[in-house]
Amino acid sequence: MHTAPDNSRMAESRRPRAATAEKRARVLDATEQIMLRDGYAAVTSRRVEAEAGIKLHYHFGTLDDLFVEVFRRRAARNVDRLRAALESPQPLRAWWRLASDPRGTALLVELTAAANHRAALQAEVAKLAHDVRRLQLDTLASILDRYGIDTDEFPPALVAAAVQGLALVLVEDEVRGFDTGHEDAAAAMERLVERLERRRGELEERRPDVRRRGVPAR
Repeated sequence: MHTAPDNSRMAESRRPRAATAEKRARVLDATEQIMLRDGYAAVTSRRVEAEAGIKLHYHFGTLDDLFVEVFRRRAARNVDRLRAALESPQPLRAWWRLASDPRGTALLVELTAAANHRAALQAEVAKLAHDVRRLQLDTLASILDRYGIDTDEFPPALVAAAVQGLALVLVEDEVRGFDTGHEDAAAAMERLVERLERRRGELEERRPDVRRRGVPAR
């Protein structure tokens, strides 16, 4: 006589084990490496296990869980780095260098593409987009004033979308090897940032009381 399978036991056996931080990091690092080399579609349980030397399902329940954790780890780092860039003495330069960093942006491109096919990941991408834009909008008004930029003509929402959008396109074209003149565009943006940084420095030199206090002029 055959008995019906115990579904509760089967479900229990598929639950990921408690993992050390080091082992989880190895799996996440391996996943990132595969995505950067071969794209998100190349991420399979077998490929990750071969790269990390660890059984994937011991530490992550499904590939969806894995993608979400890769994204969350990268998102937390990016938000911290963005905040530090916007609070730095040269915020526009620091922000542009962060946004146009090929490795971080290339990985974000792959994760965003993967999110088109994974609902849980799509929700994480949407949350990051909201959090990042909110941080930018909350700080850009005072930052732009330091550069003498008229926020009526160039509102923070426009500047945020322009900088992030340009960086994303330039890095994606570079990674894909597209012949779109992205190198010329990147060089032009670097020159613009340099001019704006010089102007910010000149404006702050004229406001020594503001510079001493470390408070942006209004």
